[in-house]
Amino acid sequence: MQRDTNPQHRSASTIATPGAARHGLAARAAALLAAAALCACGGGGDGGGGSTAASGSSGSNGGTSTAATTQDRLCPAAIDYSTPYIGGSGAGELVKVQLDTARMTWQVTFLDSSVPRKTGTVQPSRSDTSSGSNVMSGTLSQETGLPTDKLNQCAFRLNGASLDASKPARMFVGMGVAGGTIPGARIQYTGLPGTVNVPDTTFNYFQFIGFTQTETDLSKVAGYYNGLGFHEVPSQNFKQVSQDYTMALASNGSFSVCQNATGTCSQRGNNFVAQATSGTLLSTNYAGEVSPSIGTVQGRAYLIVGKLRGQLVPVMIRVGYANDNLSGSLLGGGPFGADDEIGIGMMAPASRIGVGSVNGEYVGVDSNFAYRTTALVDAAATMLDPFQASNASLATPYTLNYTQTVAGVVTTTRRDAAAGSGPFGKLVFTGGVFGFLEAQSSGPYFTIGAFVQ
Repeated sequence: MQRDTNPQHRSASTIATPGAARHGLAARAAALLAAAALCACGGGGDGGGGSTAASGSSGSNGGTSTAATTQDRLCPAAIDYSTPYIGGSGAGELVKVQLDTARMTWQVTFLDSSVPRKTGTVQPSRSDTSSGSNVMSGTLSQETGLPTDKLNQCAFRLNGASLDASKPARMFVGMGVAGGTIPGARIQYTGLPGTVNVPDTTFNYFQFIGFTQTETDLSKVAGYYNGLGFHEVPSQNFKQVSQDYTMALASNGSFSVCQNATGTCSQRGNNFVAQATSGTLLSTNYAGEVSPSIGTVQGRAYLIVGKLRGQLVPVMIRVGYANDNLSGSLLGGGPFGADDEIGIGMMAPASRIGVGSVNGEYVGVDSNFAYRTTALVDAAATMLDPFQASNASLATPYTLNYTQTVAGVVTTTRRDAAAGSGPFGKLVFTGGVFGFLEAQSSGPYFTIGAFVQ
């Protein structure tokens, strides 16, 4: 998440730097930009045992669009609230997004979140149903700023979702997946003397990716994965930390996470357990990348395993924990503490990737809240702004190395940087979706992109 330490809302910045991107490649990427900010065209999986249609805690059943699609469309011709998208936000929230393209309305349900509902407080969070609604809603407007009508017909503005009306939240719909941005929050907390403080920080909106079909059968999800991600710790001045690891996940939900930087391995939380109501896998007491600011590990991790292009796409979020009630545990609540590290990442199988096998155009939302289109051809890739795709000065060119010292991890360097110099990055791929982590001088940068064509 890109943070704004001023109470006034600021725009989402991009990381693009002037580079040697070809105008032809930029134009081609713009022309092929799909209508899903995190779209994997081709829909869900085979619907086998253990898979679920996305549903929320309200018990609504997942489904398909209300109208048949054609090959010419990049998204269903119509969607209503019977087709929920279960996914994660960049703020480490488990979220259900629903759209109605006939009524032109949106609804976001926070199923699990540590983001406070009100500035200046710790609790209740946005997912707390006992102290108010965990649902936000509003109207949709059709997007008009993308290069073609075909793209705009699958993109929508979520009116009222952004804390800055001049920087609207957007949702991009594909086949079996939706991505973009959801309602943001202004977060600030002044703790008791000797405890922690959270600086006044405004997020106009948070990143989101969600799926209409997910897999909860651990016998199908079990395997060996590479993982990349991006977290922040509000109580530590929104400290930014990266995730770069491997995970061995067993069919009984047990797992081992090995940090690539140190080589240390551990089971960082309790076994993953299927959650029938949300179609996810949950590990409680899941340790973050940094130690809790106060108390013990209380955060939790969700695996949201989307089914796209006949493959599994595991997205992991970490929901933080914060309780400023010194008597909380005595009153039946959780213990006093702050284990508030939050964030999002993705995993991909540790299988070798061949040069040319992942060629195409991808689109996603990055950790700076910027929409990114990526044109990838063999060992070259260029990231562009989809709303200014013809502006080559906003392009970031990369060179990809498929040597893969770690199977399934493609490394990157900037094409416009001196040989051997950074920043250096890593890419993982599955189901037509990639995760990209780059170590920049300002901190970690992360984005998820999905295949367009």
